[in-house]
Amino acid sequence: MKRQALIGAGLVALLLLASLPALAQSPAGMKLYVFTSGSLGGFPKGALQIGGQGNIDWAPVSFYVIMHPKGNVMFDTGNNDKTITDPDGWWGPLAKGFGLKMTQNDAMAAQLAKIGLKTSDIKYVAVGHMHLDHGGNVSQFPNATFIVQNDEMKAAWWPDVGYSIYYIPGDFADSKKYNMIRLDGDLDLFGDKSIEFRRAPGHTPGSQFAVVRLPKTGTVVLTSDVVYLKESLEKNLIPPIPGTWSPGAMYDSYQKLRLVRDGERASIFYGHDPEVFKATKQAPAYYE
Repeated sequence: MKRQALIGAGLVALLLLASLPALAQSPAGMKLYVFTSGSLGGFPKGALQIGGQGNIDWAPVSFYVIMHPKGNVMFDTGNNDKTITDPDGWWGPLAKGFGLKMTQNDAMAAQLAKIGLKTSDIKYVAVGHMHLDHGGNVSQFPNATFIVQNDEMKAAWWPDVGYSIYYIPGDFADSKKYNMIRLDGDLDLFGDKSIEFRRAPGHTPGSQFAVVRLPKTGTVVLTSDVVYLKESLEKNLIPPIPGTWSPGAMYDSYQKLRLVRDGERASIFYGHDPEVFKATKQAPAYYE
């Protein structure tokens, strides 16, 4: 009787496992490259984290390229290259306020050249959100398919009162001409679970993060500004307004990140965390 019960329990467990959606095998040849589009520095930590003490002396402006057999994917696009020669004209007082530094070596073409690519080699451009340091260079990819949350495009073109400061219309002035996937939720880009975009509002109305499942490295989460710093996620600390559009939604989005981190033992690459960035492999090195 006991043996029959054990067999029955085992069959039930197998049926339950069989009913779960399986993760497809990530394709061989996938690579993830980490870049920076200049840096920020010399601003109060309290701008990124309520109650933050001291200054942020240096912070990366990260963006990423994923090479996939079905096409190269960029996540975030960094600062507009125009800030190299005219930071005050393009960013206004934010250039000095956030200590923007960008040189010709940080230009999009120079960064992509590290891995032998040109802007025309990018098939998909996804942005975590449309703020000036994440959607700055979208105009350099007019032939790519642009992936963005529908609410983010609305927020960029018609921001709520008090939230326009980080959107620069010139960054995305031509976006109405782009081939665009405007999401109202999540997207499994290639249908194989290797690259997913997860809706995670809070920082902005249409923020999203990327989940990249690599054949050897495993799962990597690219946060954009869903969370700024590793410490913020660990201690549940959110930015002040206007860095937080909705506190409740931002806390929920932190939890979405944690679920992926804990459930898949994922590594997390933060958009502006200096220590995490320094510890990552940077292009032309890569994760596979």
